[in-house]
Amino acid sequence: MDIKLYLTPGPSGEIDLESKTAVVIDVLRCTTSVCAALMAGARGVIPVTGPGEAGDMWARIGSDMSVLAGEKNGIRIENFQLGNSPSEFTPDSVAGKFVVMTTTNGTTAFVRTCKADLVLSCSLVNVSRVARRVAGENRDMVIVCAGREGQYSIEDNICGGRLIDLLICEHQREVTLNDAASLAVLLYHNSKATMKKAVAEGEHGRYLSSIGFARDLETAASVDSMPVLPVMKDGRLILDGD
Repeated sequence: MDIKLYLTPGPSGEIDLESKTAVVIDVLRCTTSVCAALMAGARGVIPVTGPGEAGDMWARIGSDMSVLAGEKNGIRIENFQLGNSPSEFTPDSVAGKFVVMTTTNGTTAFVRTCKADLVLSCSLVNVSRVARRVAGENRDMVIVCAGREGQYSIEDNICGGRLIDLLICEHQREVTLNDAASLAVLLYHNSKATMKKAVAEGEHGRYLSSIGFARDLETAASVDSMPVLPVMKDGRLILDGD
């Protein structure tokens, strides 16, 4: 299995997606919130690139069947029902509805990988479930880290390293890695004993804490606490098997 990890999404044309599984990682907080939404009974999460597109999609689906969720620079977008904190995605807020979501980093990564044969949403909260599906597919994979505003983020790479480590050690897959993937594995091994601290002390973690979202860091760093598998189908992230 050939695995290439991308430290940031970059232009979509730079990533070879043909016949590959694409795994999108945005630990803080998009892919964590996707898991929270689906666990809370959302019918699906629809990632879009900006507030205007989100509003148009919400209007087409209807306010009775969908909710708007999104943030800009960590803060809930004006006139949206929800922001991007995992704690906001409860049965009362999303059960039975589609979540139309736009975030600063994560949703763009989904849009840029949508042409892959299989697109999965991964975070620390569901990394073992993702590894199981990837191992079952047993084909080449690209891991796209959302990063933060085009820059490297430590928490996404720790998660990518954990995913690769599971494929090698637990699922016994033979892999070849690009340099970024090898770096992610090393980072994971160096930080696995203090993972929550590493997430909290990263640049993005410090920023979210400074604007009042310290509790989200604890949630996002809780490994395998939301064992669901969001799969992209027809532009929607839904539970595997739905």
